[in-house]
Amino acid sequence: MNLRLERLWAALRSSWRVSLRMRMVSISIGLSVLAVSVIGAYMMLIIQGNLFDSRRDQTVAETQSVTSNVQALFDGSIDSAGFIDIEGANAAAQTTIRATTASPGLAGFAILRSPGQATSQTMTSTSSVGFPLETVSDSLRMAVRADNTVVHYQSVSLPSGSPGIVTGALISVPTAGSYELYLVYDLTDLQTTLTFVQQTLIVGSNFFVLVVGLIVFIVTTRSIRPITVTAETAERFADGALDERIRVEGDDIVATLARSFNKMATSIQEQIVRLGTLSTLQQQFVSDVSHELRTPLTTIKITGNMLYERRHEFDKDTARAAELLHEKIGTFEYLLAELIELSRYDAGAATLEADPVVPVALVNEAVDSMRTLAENRGSELRIHAPGGHGSIQADSRRVRRIITNFLGNAIDHGEGKPIDIIVDSNHTAVSIAVWDHGVGIKPMDIHRVFDRFWRADPSRQRTTGGTGLGMAIAKGDAELHGGTIDVWSEPGNGACFRLTLPRVGDGEIIVPPIALPPVLDEENTDA
Repeated sequence: MNLRLERLWAALRSSWRVSLRMRMVSISIGLSVLAVSVIGAYMMLIIQGNLFDSRRDQTVAETQSVTSNVQALFDGSIDSAGFIDIEGANAAAQTTIRATTASPGLAGFAILRSPGQATSQTMTSTSSVGFPLETVSDSLRMAVRADNTVVHYQSVSLPSGSPGIVTGALISVPTAGSYELYLVYDLTDLQTTLTFVQQTLIVGSNFFVLVVGLIVFIVTTRSIRPITVTAETAERFADGALDERIRVEGDDIVATLARSFNKMATSIQEQIVRLGTLSTLQQQFVSDVSHELRTPLTTIKITGNMLYERRHEFDKDTARAAELLHEKIGTFEYLLAELIELSRYDAGAATLEADPVVPVALVNEAVDSMRTLAENRGSELRIHAPGGHGSIQADSRRVRRIITNFLGNAIDHGEGKPIDIIVDSNHTAVSIAVWDHGVGIKPMDIHRVFDRFWRADPSRQRTTGGTGLGMAIAKGDAELHGGTIDVWSEPGNGACFRLTLPRVGDGEIIVPPIALPPVLDEENTDA
């Protein structure tokens, strides 16, 4: 049950965050409920007070009238000899009370003798059948005895549980002293009226809230529909459907939004087409120039090699020139080979020659080929291989080229500090990471490391003779395998490049075996 409630709560929170319609309708209904609750409560208090005040005034006035009639009856019951039939007057008074009370809900009456009197005659206290004597409180009786000029009243609860009101006044019986007249009224009819009014207010309030919620839902739906259409069109446009446009209807602000979006989309489409054309021309130019340069470069290389092999026959300056020519021809040949490789990626002609390879063996070969350069720069190459000893399907030439690029960058930017090469694997992937401990890469430049011809520090002297194309080619090699290259850097703590490849050709990489930054395993370290 708790899990189900948690899921329901999570779904509601998600809907609240993503649905503007839900927020608008919920807020409107909540405010409407608050408003009708406050107004309804206020109206109920006013109605209840007015009804009670009206009935109270009615019963007080009737009690005053009854008291006057009863007092007049007792005063007129004395004969010429000054004698009064007390009990006969009492019976007549009861008849008068029944005859002169017209207010609805009279529950009974009582004539009670005031205590603490010494009189020549005593009239028996009397009450109507079923009179709830317990509703007449001592405080009310004391108030009646203390002031005989007004009618006193008190709200009570009748034995049946119904609300009621008790009124009382003082009368004087000749020769018998003071007596208290009490009338009890049942206010059930008043309570019924209040209940009906309350139910009517509740039904009306609920109907009002539902109508407000429905109106807000309809208005919100119509209002956000253009925004929804714009968002969906923008997503399709971002996914490459550059011809997507919004239908313009009317001249209101929504139509202005649609026209502005369409104008922006047209402008972006034209720029994308223009840049795409330029990129295609650039790629074609690089491809054509690279291939056209291969033939003359071959001739130059043959000639340069001949001069280089015979440099001992030349004078010192000419021999040095032959050595420089041989070196630069090699650099130019390397650049040309990288340009041709990039042109293959641009043309979608790059192919993968996958064979079973052991990642640790590839790393060892790449490290051995770069060890001399690293030692010349004072960097120690340290291999950490807790995993990666099993074979995977990969193109050994391309993977070795990626590792060599990582090592070349680490040597150039490692400041002569140790360079850690980590190899690890799990059930879905193999990772190879190279971590130098040099100056690192600025945070603003990390996203540019795979740009063609970009260098983190063009003024830095390079040992490996890089062209600025190595990381772009490495990224292409990784993606051709279905893998990824990730970069971590922290100024002063160096940079780490991580290659992650699936264990099988079309496999899925769930979690890279090596974290960034890596956690070094000193027990599996090989210098």
